[in-house]
Amino acid sequence: MKGRILITGYNGELGSKTLKELVSIGKSVIALDINDPKEKIHSVKYIKDTIANKQLINSIFNDYHISEVYHFAALLSQTAAQNPELAFEINEKASKNLIDCSYNFGIKNNCITRFFFPSSIAVYGPRKIENASEQDIIKPTTIYGNNKLIIEQYGSKLHEQSLFKKIGLDFRSIRFPGVISYDTVPCGGTTDYAPQMINNAKKGEKFECKLSPNTELPFIGIDKTISSIIDIMDLEIIESKLRAFNVQEANFSVTELSDFLLQKFPSFQITYNENKSFQSVADTWPSSLNCKRANKFWNFSKEKDFEVFLEKIINK
Repeated sequence: MKGRILITGYNGELGSKTLKELVSIGKSVIALDINDPKEKIHSVKYIKDTIANKQLINSIFNDYHISEVYHFAALLSQTAAQNPELAFEINEKASKNLIDCSYNFGIKNNCITRFFFPSSIAVYGPRKIENASEQDIIKPTTIYGNNKLIIEQYGSKLHEQSLFKKIGLDFRSIRFPGVISYDTVPCGGTTDYAPQMINNAKKGEKFECKLSPNTELPFIGIDKTISSIIDIMDLEIIESKLRAFNVQEANFSVTELSDFLLQKFPSFQITYNENKSFQSVADTWPSSLNCKRANKFWNFSKEKDFEVFLEKIINK
């Protein structure tokens, strides 16, 4: 029986766009989310439930012969901070179970289950660094960052075990910076100020920023995000013990973004009302990322000029 793909959290921005991309290249997809689909694709099998349902997850692997998993279901940084117990249940416990099912299915069926996990720059800390490599100081200060790091390490451990057996799990992860889209405005994340600010500027609406003007963070556009996910999963093999890779297209400060938007939209107005919970998180995340390993393995390239990057986002 031909293997199928499982996507969790398919209603989210990354999940929905990855689903559409996989369907467009002829993949057979099982889509899991706690909500009904915002739009349906005829060829996709939709399941409404939580990833915390262990019995369901087991049955999906057994019933549909899952060969690849794209695991997007999660609580984001600020949401996780407000509900740490739920963050543990979803971001850690349920994620570990999903990895276990992928690994055990591979062992049982004498095959490899390929697993994609979207990690985050939240794994870094406790201080802000520039040009952060994958092996720089990793001591996250947030619940979300700890959730992500624990799953990175857990997936990598089972990946190592699978190498010796040549069956089991092929774990692959990307540490994403802030993702900026041209058609959705996210909330619940520390870097969401950027797409929110862009959206308000285009609409001619005021924006109140929760971060200080000099806060600098890395970002990536949604198109490059999705292509990176597809590219890393298309690789036949990644000959590296390192299983989580950095990507970014541009990095800039809050002031650089607001100045750029004021040039494009002169009527735009911005005010600052620093929020300690947001600022304390942003102050531990890198101001920029080193992407040499992503470039090595799947020719990832980043935009050298942040203004060119922003132009592409605004003109979409």
